[in-house]
Amino acid sequence: MPSTSFCAALLTSGFAVRTALAYTQVNVPSPFMNKNIDPIVFPGSYSSSHLHSFYGSDGVTASTTKSRQIKKDTCTNAENPNDLSVYWTPTLLYQSGDDWEPVPVMRFSAYYGLGDEPAEIPIPRNLMMLAGNSKATTPDEMVPEAHAEWFCEGDEDAGSDANGFPSQTCSTHMQQLLYFPNCVNTETLETAYKDGEPGSYHDCPAGMQAMPQLRFSIRYDLREVVSGGWSGTAPVKLASGNAYSSHGDFINGWTKEGNANLVLAMQSKDSYISVNGDRGNDGDTMDCEAVDAEPDMGTSDYAESVSMMSKRSVPALGWSSKSRFARKA
Repeated sequence: MPSTSFCAALLTSGFAVRTALAYTQVNVPSPFMNKNIDPIVFPGSYSSSHLHSFYGSDGVTASTTKSRQIKKDTCTNAENPNDLSVYWTPTLLYQSGDDWEPVPVMRFSAYYGLGDEPAEIPIPRNLMMLAGNSKATTPDEMVPEAHAEWFCEGDEDAGSDANGFPSQTCSTHMQQLLYFPNCVNTETLETAYKDGEPGSYHDCPAGMQAMPQLRFSIRYDLREVVSGGWSGTAPVKLASGNAYSSHGDFINGWTKEGNANLVLAMQSKDSYISVNGDRGNDGDTMDCEAVDAEPDMGTSDYAESVSMMSKRSVPALGWSSKSRFARKA
């Protein structure tokens, strides 16, 4: 897993001299649901997926595979009403007695264009994409271009435990970063990463164009739910396994005007550009509550989700050994 030195390098070296390149972000205060669905990997299924945390538009169901299925009258808990996109990640869990419960999220942020060259085209309508490898159990199995990493925000790096999580108590938040592809073929909607890395990207592969790059930044707050802290193995796991299985999913739901203004923001010479549109301005929230569109389908309970997959969970804290999720005999 990349160390926090990669993140620090963006802020202190290469990225610092490139601050003329603009970016924007959309903040979401918390997931609007935790549920065992994955519209991209297991479309239509309510029993095949591990538990995920969903942010953004509540128009998503297990069968949502295109932007047009996210109706304009749905609600989003994103702090930009022009962004009806759906973002999701495997749920981070902590042990509460004999149960595993979702770790509280302080804030989810979707950054666009941070450390990248200006975009050539908007994010295509109906684009779905993934970042990371949900089946990874070791650093070598991770997708290097996704730069998935975990660290304690603002703390001195104390290294990672055997499962890829911070090896000591976070004084503030445990933070996760994850980069998505920034190139797309507009006809096939195939995506790829540019050559290079954030802060020193190069060209897209042949037949592809550059779109605003998406980066997840998630801040988890363990201070109350793990009040005693830890030293050594972090008392957390992802619903998909250890930290090396970090991954994220995205369905584009930006409005036409918002999407166009997203590209314009990437062209600007200011460090931060607000993306506004006909539904409102950056920072505005909708006068509604984002909720599960199908509350009677699937489950939000981790143990039940494992049972519905007809598999068993590794019982130990963390995931220092391979997560097998073996089928019951």
